[in-house]
Amino acid sequence: MLPSPRPLFVHGCNYPWSTDGTVVYYGLDFGENVWGSHLGVTSRLPAIARDLEAMAALGFTAVRWFVFCDGRAGIVFDDRGRPTGLDDHFFPDLDAALSLAAGVGLRLCLVLLDHHWMFRGVRQVIADPISGDLLEAALPSGRARVLREAAGREALLTHVLEPLVTRYGHGGARSDLGAAIFAWELMNEPDFVVEEWEQDLSSHVAEPIRFAELGELVGRFNALVHRRSDALTTIGSARLRNLWAWENPALGVDLLQVHSYPNLNKPKQDVDMFGQRPDELGIFRPLLLGEFPGDPLEQHPLGVRPPEWGLEDYLEWALSSGFAGAWPWSFSGTDQYGRLRAEQLKAFAGRHPAVVNARFRRGL
Repeated sequence: MLPSPRPLFVHGCNYPWSTDGTVVYYGLDFGENVWGSHLGVTSRLPAIARDLEAMAALGFTAVRWFVFCDGRAGIVFDDRGRPTGLDDHFFPDLDAALSLAAGVGLRLCLVLLDHHWMFRGVRQVIADPISGDLLEAALPSGRARVLREAAGREALLTHVLEPLVTRYGHGGARSDLGAAIFAWELMNEPDFVVEEWEQDLSSHVAEPIRFAELGELVGRFNALVHRRSDALTTIGSARLRNLWAWENPALGVDLLQVHSYPNLNKPKQDVDMFGQRPDELGIFRPLLLGEFPGDPLEQHPLGVRPPEWGLEDYLEWALSSGFAGAWPWSFSGTDQYGRLRAEQLKAFAGRHPAVVNARFRRGL
């Protein structure tokens, strides 16, 4: 199979979930949740619309948005923990998100599973924004067995992934919204859950998955996307050293993606990619810098010493070096890497009007 042609630079960002400034809606944007409530997009339409309008006004044309995360919302499971379908709130939430995005010239990269899907002992307290009640729920075993067991993977593909892609694909019930999907991404940062990648395997993962099993699921999902739609496929690799594994043509990954959070205090943990070109990395498919700190010099976790590269430096380097895009983390700013600085994004957009959202050019 010949390498995929390199797409033009796609100016995007990581949303990657919404927040009202108090509640972080990680994994809660789509569908009913394990707390028994619905806090998805359709319950907060004005706030979501404002976020998407703000991203478009900053010049972005694509948004990377997490969907199921650790499995806390949207999917119905049976008593064995296997998926049986999507709940009644899920499609209305996703339809609304796609419609709002399309209305402001944005396309979504939909990240279906986070690597936290494989974490054990997931426990979190959340405040219901309507009642103010503190709600607590636990996924003591996580959702690891869904991916580890052949029957679980089959159930996920048959009852969740296939209906999802089909709905927005050619001839689907909402094929009118399909153009608002830039790419499907089966999992964010699988590096931390693959059994063979011991250097990166998370201590939170008691039951890792073998690469052959994950790769088969990735290949089947990507083949489904290619049969049913015109969207691209990607997968968010956390480590440059593992990127080679996703270039296998049998996996059907159109757009390779790598994340980079260099720390000069731990230089071997994550490679500083700044200044390198994709062709110098031995990469033959289009390469997206899918995550990097959006304000690294001012906002970063304790103990992290970032290199002297800022947001505009990253964007200019990626654009001039042949990357398919460089998507900063994050618009919602719900962790220690903070929010993106509008003035820097506007400066970049002003220099490169050809790659940014028309709403920026019109001053909306």
